[in-house]
Amino acid sequence: MPQPLPKMTVGQYKALLKLCPCLFNQVAMQSTSRAVVHFCELTLGTRIVSTNVNEAFRVQHPNLPPPFAYPMLDRGGNGGTIMELLCSDVLTNEGIPEMELDVERWPVWTMPGHALLNEGNMSELQAFGDILIPCGPTNLVISVKSEVARERLLYSSNSIEGIGFGFFKEPEEFWTTSRMNLYKRMGFSAIYMPDETHTAVMDHVTLNGSAAQAVNINGTPLYRPHSIFGTDMRRVVGRSSLKL
Repeated sequence: MPQPLPKMTVGQYKALLKLCPCLFNQVAMQSTSRAVVHFCELTLGTRIVSTNVNEAFRVQHPNLPPPFAYPMLDRGGNGGTIMELLCSDVLTNEGIPEMELDVERWPVWTMPGHALLNEGNMSELQAFGDILIPCGPTNLVISVKSEVARERLLYSSNSIEGIGFGFFKEPEEFWTTSRMNLYKRMGFSAIYMPDETHTAVMDHVTLNGSAAQAVNINGTPLYRPHSIFGTDMRRVVGRSSLKL
């Protein structure tokens, strides 16, 4: 049952709902992408981390179970932004928090930390990817995708050091030798996917004898399961991407 809203300015409403996103299941206002992620956490009953991020993805998916435990009155949010914020939430909860924006809307650089490239003045750089992890010799840029990679993931690295992160459900997109070579050519150091998709990909490349191609420039795995994403990012943030 929608509750009446107090008289406030638009800015005050936004500030209140950012601070208390749970109110979106009490007021008839379209929820934000951040609120959707918060309601995923409420449904899981725990913080979103590397080992349960795929479960959180299923919660917000309109065609997959389980449903939200506490439905929003007016479900909103942008699908792409929700995917990015799920990844961001994992990083925050794994010890690499999102950098706050200063009054000029630039990230306040903190370490360890990550910057969203689709918010504030960093949005000028969103063509390069979605999330930046500071490290040397070049920063890592994470490109977040949903259930399919297609060419959109392939070309998102822009020949800089890139990380792919998605809820990919089609292992055949990744297991050909030509696709593995293209990902490396385009600058990907690692691509993270649901554990079950990762298992299917690696089983296939092992059986067809191409597992030796599924490595990055450092000679370590190109394809990796979601479950080790946080551990990997903690190892490189503020340090060296050679450790990836």
